[in-house]
Amino acid sequence: MKKILFIACVLLSSKSFALDLAKYPIELSSGDGVNVAIAPTTDKKQALIKVTGINHEIDGVTFLTDLKPHGSNNAYKYSYDGSERSLVSVDDGYGCCSYTLYIPETREGTYLSTKEESNPAIVADLKAQYEQQLGKGIQAKLASFNREKHLTYQQKKITDANSEIDKRCGVKIKTTVDWKTIDDKTLQNYAVGSFCAQVASEMVSMCENDPSFKNKIAPINTIECQFTNELKLRQNSQTLTFKTAPKAPNQPQFIKSYLLNL
Repeated sequence: MKKILFIACVLLSSKSFALDLAKYPIELSSGDGVNVAIAPTTDKKQALIKVTGINHEIDGVTFLTDLKPHGSNNAYKYSYDGSERSLVSVDDGYGCCSYTLYIPETREGTYLSTKEESNPAIVADLKAQYEQQLGKGIQAKLASFNREKHLTYQQKKITDANSEIDKRCGVKIKTTVDWKTIDDKTLQNYAVGSFCAQVASEMVSMCENDPSFKNKIAPINTIECQFTNELKLRQNSQTLTFKTAPKAPNQPQFIKSYLLNL
């Protein structure tokens, strides 16, 4: 927590007070309760942005964003959950401009329309809110990688895989992962739970295609998954040790071939 507050103080001293904001903000609305206020800098390279009306932890938080390329357009980008994200994209074609909001953990963007009149008082409000929240470390906390959130999501993939074997094959086989060996970078960049659930998924598919297959896997009670740089599958008594590698191709076929020869 002290580290987050220190980062916030550094950001506050080096960025917020130096912001030279344009007089008029850009006010956007989705038409169904989602509102976005943008206060660009005079050089148009950055902007303070606040989103309201969404059921998400970024609601009401004012972020300092950088205007950067985003595909064929540009987007206001910020740091969230350990990586740079696009918050609002700007399509400046055909007379300028159309805007799209990207909420973390959602696949589709929210299209926004520009309000005809903007209130200059919003600029001062956004700057004050930004500095206050920055001093409390709110943006710094949201920018940090949230390991617990990612871990919970990936662990659910494993739990679901275990349940499917029980349901479809009629046998209890537990897929296990030593999560302490999975570092933040790996957890952030790869769907560890999905990779490790592949053996269980293939078992389920094979049970559905051939009910007698469950007899082959009946002696097995554990799938021990290791996230490595090699692809291997070995049986040792009642345990299948599965080494999965994110860059290894054709993993489902590899697993199926092995299981057929049990």
